[in-house]
Parts: sequence; C-alpha cells; structure tokens
Amino acid sequence: MNDLGKQSIFAQGKPQRVKQKGFIITIELILISTVLVIGTFVGIVAIRDALFKQYVQKQSRDIYVTDSDGRVLGRAIDYDEHEAPRIPYIDRTVEPASPDPAHRNYRALIGIRDDRFTSREPVYYDGANCTGTPCIKAPSDETADNVGIDNLSATGAVGYIYKLQDGPTYAIGRSPDGIKGYLFRETANSCPISPEFIQSRYISQKVVTGSPCEAVSVGAGGGDGDFVADADTSCLVAADDPLGVAPPCDCPANFVDQNDVLRAADNESAINGRIADGVASLGDAGAALAPSVGTVCCPTGSVLSSTDVVDTTSYAVLYQANAALPVPIPDAEFDAALATAGLEPATLTCVTESPNGGGGGLPRSLVLKEAVEVTAPDDPTINAMAPFVAPFKVNLPADVGDDAWIYTLPGEEGPNS
Repeated sequence: MNDLGKQSIFAQGKPQRVKQKGFIITIELILISTVLVIGTFVGIVAIRDALFKQYVQKQSRDIYVTDSDGRVLGRAIDYDEHEAPRIPYIDRTVEPASPDPAHRNYRALIGIRDDRFTSREPVYYDGANCTGTPCIKAPSDETADNVGIDNLSATGAVGYIYKLQDGPTYAIGRSPDGIKGYLFRETANSCPISPEFIQSRYISQKVVTGSPCEAVSVGAGGGDGDFVADADTSCLVAADDPLGVAPPCDCPANFVDQNDVLRAADNESAINGRIADGVASLGDAGAALAPSVGTVCCPTGSVLSSTDVVDTTSYAVLYQANAALPVPIPDAEFDAALATAGLEPATLTCVTESPNGGGGGLPRSLVLKEAVEVTAPDDPTINAMAPFVAPFKVNLPADVGDDAWIYTLPGEEGPNS
C-alpha cells in the first residue's frame, strides 16, 4: 500500500469506521412475530365466535312478536294472566308537554294474542256494539270502573303505568274488523258524552270468540236508581270556610259520605269552576262569598245521584254560603243572578245502590275523557296498529350447537345420566 493510501486510512493516527444501516432479522424475531400475529387472529376469531354464540343464545331466550308478514312488533317484557306476551309501544305522535324541551314520549303497554291486541283499560262508546264516540277513563282512577273481566269489583280495568308516567291513558278499542283492535289515547278534553249515555265498552282482555265488546249502562247514581231521600248537606260547606261556618264534619248516624263523587277528578274542578261562575254572576253582592266544598252524606245503602251533580252541588254550596252571611242576598235576587250562570235551584238526592255500580255495571263516579286514535308515526292517516296483520307469532329458540348449555336437574349430572 502506498503512502497516500495509508494517509487516507489512518488520517490523524485513527482508523475510520464504516457505519452500517438496517438491522439483522434473527430466527427468534421471526418466531415471536409469527406467534403474536397468529395468536392475535386466533383470539379475534374466538371472541367473534363467542359474541355470535352469545347473541344467538340471547335470541333463543328472548321472545319477539311478529305478524304474519314477518314484521317485528317488539320484544316481550312480561306476560298477562293469560300468558299473552306484552310489549311496550312508544307513542311518538304526542306534542311535547310544556316545558319539555327533550320531548319525552309516553309508553303504552299492549298485550299480543294470536288474533288481537289487548289492554288493561277499556274504551267506552255511546253507541251499541262499540260504535260512536270513544272515551277513556283518567289514569289510576280507582273510584271509577274497576270491574274486571271476571265482572267482580276491584279486579281490573285500572292501569297504573299511565299514572306513573304522568301521562294519558292508552287503551285498545274497536277496529273496523271488530277483532284485532286499534290503539286509542286519552286527551285533555272531557268526554263529549255523559256517562249515562254510555251503551257499550270494548274490554279487550276478555277471552271470547269474536269481538270483546259488551253492552253496559250506568246503574245507581246515574239516574237509573230509585229515589231514597234528599242528601244530608249539613257538612256541605267546609269547616275552614272563610265565612266562619263550622258545620259538623262527620255524617250523621247511618249516613255515608259521598266524597268519591265530589272528589272525582273532573267533578271537583268542574264544581269549583261553577261556584266561581255563580259568585261572578252575583256581582258586588257576591264579593263576600268564598265557599269551599265539604261533604255530602247519603243514607247507608244509597249513593249520591250523579245526574247534574256538578251544577246541583255548586248551587247548594252557594245557597248555604249565602244563608250564612250576616245579611243574606234575598232568595229571589239570588236565584235570578245564578240563573244567568246556568245554575238553577235543585236538590241533591240519594238513590238506590246495587252491586258493581248498578245493573249495567258502570259506577256513578265514572269520569271519562275524550279518546283519539294513535296514528302510525310514518302515516298519520292510519292507526298505529293497522299495518300489522294477524295471526301474530313469536320466534322459536335456535340450535346453537352441541356445546350449548342445557339445564340438568340436580343429581342427574354425569356420563350415565
């Protein structure tokens, strides 16, 4: 090697090192990478299979209801006394309550049988064979129609889910075919027909062949009972009345209070409204009147007649309050003023009481609200139940393989079982 070569290699007395780029792939690295990659894929496949198997097993346990066209109505959350699955229907057609910026929707609990829909609550009609104007009871009204499908009092016809939702009552009413049933919803309006004009109700939970519509009528207290006596009104004006009137707070012996009638949801508010109308009709002379409703009493075995009970009670309260004034308004002037508000002299009466609210089965305190059909969310021209076609069916458990868990009675485990 010449001196020039040596100088280039051993410049400044130090040898120059040549740097390498990259790395050395060893057999160990290949093995580790292979195990990790293959293991990852095997694990992913195992997780996928386990999730799929769990999903299939869940489908086998859960019961889904479908119609004859294969449309899914929903998953059963429980079963009624006839083992019919019940599903929740969410009504998305109700305008949001104020204030309710989230627009929460109400649920209706619907039972599904092979040929029809059912509900705990019935729908009432003013025509025979469940025709005419439909109406529904207010939610959680135990004092009203609580006669169930066994025709015994306090056995049904009251649904509590709607009171818990603080929303309207839902019920299955008559559909055009008279069998399948349509979904109805209570409105804020009072029923345009009085209870005494009810002729039929659609009580869908009845087990019958054909339509579950039945004929009904208002019994005692609805004008059909026999007159017993005038009601005792000694407790009618409340003891805490601003006038200082303090009548006895208890009914006389052998009398029963009729507070279930006076305190019925619609009656109480309506009576207070009519009293306010009467006070206004008296002008300055009625400024001293501010009565509150107390108690009406009827002889044991009779009930307060519900015929015109709102106006009759309102007149009686105002009359007693006026009589308690230091200088009462003369009767002629008093009656003439109240007549302008539609309040005429009348007497609260008691009539005969018979089992289950009278011969027709509907009680005297029945409070009804106007009912409207619940429409389909995608088609407001049809009922929400109209698209579904009977007969309805449920899914059956799927075969999830030989290693599926099978329940075995205690003591029967082992290869010889």
